[in-house]
Amino acid sequence: MLCGFVCVAPTVWAGESVLYSITDQSIIYPATNRLVRVSIPEYRTDIFAIDPETGKKRLVFSDANAEFMLLPGGTTLQRGGIAAARARIFALAADRQAKANGRYEPDAVYELSTDGSSKARKMFAIEDEAQSPNFGNLFVNPSGSRIAHTHYIGGKTYLFINDTMTGKLLRKIALRYSSEERTGWRFGSAWGFGWMPDDKRIFFAISLSGDSDEAFWTAPNSPVGTYVMNEDGDRAERLAPEAALHPKIDGLEPSDSMAAVLIGILPDGRYLLADQEHGPEHPGVYLYTLDLAKRTQKTFSLRVDFDPSFVHLSLSGNRLTLAANPKIVGGQARFKAAPPVDVWALDLESEKQLKLFSFAGTDVTGTQGPWMNLIGWLEEH
Repeated sequence: MLCGFVCVAPTVWAGESVLYSITDQSIIYPATNRLVRVSIPEYRTDIFAIDPETGKKRLVFSDANAEFMLLPGGTTLQRGGIAAARARIFALAADRQAKANGRYEPDAVYELSTDGSSKARKMFAIEDEAQSPNFGNLFVNPSGSRIAHTHYIGGKTYLFINDTMTGKLLRKIALRYSSEERTGWRFGSAWGFGWMPDDKRIFFAISLSGDSDEAFWTAPNSPVGTYVMNEDGDRAERLAPEAALHPKIDGLEPSDSMAAVLIGILPDGRYLLADQEHGPEHPGVYLYTLDLAKRTQKTFSLRVDFDPSFVHLSLSGNRLTLAANPKIVGGQARFKAAPPVDVWALDLESEKQLKLFSFAGTDVTGTQGPWMNLIGWLEEH
């Protein structure tokens, strides 16, 4: 499954590895930890770390013999996730017994070991009065002390923040869609979550479906945009006027239905963003830095098409990794299997682009797998 390794100077990439997971249901094996012992198709997720310097990978964690099954996100299983902060990994999981009984609901969030022993610590159960599957947006603050997620319960979207050491719930905030309360929240409208470097504020993007004026950021009262909120949820404000966040690229215009998606903050304070651009030539998603005070931008020339949801800035803030499809010249290609996904690393200072590996999916229907999910960066000791 892995190919195309290229090495760069050790000083560029030392200290951090790229994390990804492979989820598969292509084999049938008996799950020995279930109460009901039957041999049925079971999802198995393995998490790997790959060293960008050498191309070597190691198995970090596997749920093959666990009583739970990981829900890594990016699959048809569940809107779940695996998140990493510094040298720690956290994941949403579902009980395998529930899976054997035909239920896929998330059960709890675990901290996973990173040494290949596949040990795990249950941090907290998912609050869910009706076993609603609408859990999502698992993300961790830069220091790794707090973990957050959104959940849609009883017609409301909530933001939950838990302590990662004790699992204790610190805050549960109802995020209502109302300009008089909190800004722009509907189920599925908020995404692209992350913590600012100060460990106190949370950023996210809002996009709305439909063809009403609200769905276009160019309309005066549209909530579509990029926001920052205090961790206690008392206020959400626009990062900047939405029009100021979109890049100016010759021959292209930004999509009026998509927010400029904040990826992270660089050490010098510049914003790293991604934006959907349209035009007669070279449309697609563009990655760029923006200095609002100086009104300067820098656009990166990438050799791939990518989704902003699968871009991860390193803790050091000077490199990123992304999952992307190769650019297709001359129209859409037809694949007998799922189209390949490439995982790239980019050094933001030198602009060196490093292809770590290609993953060729085998199931075009998307129901059996395997799936590859890019998690982010792991700090190595």
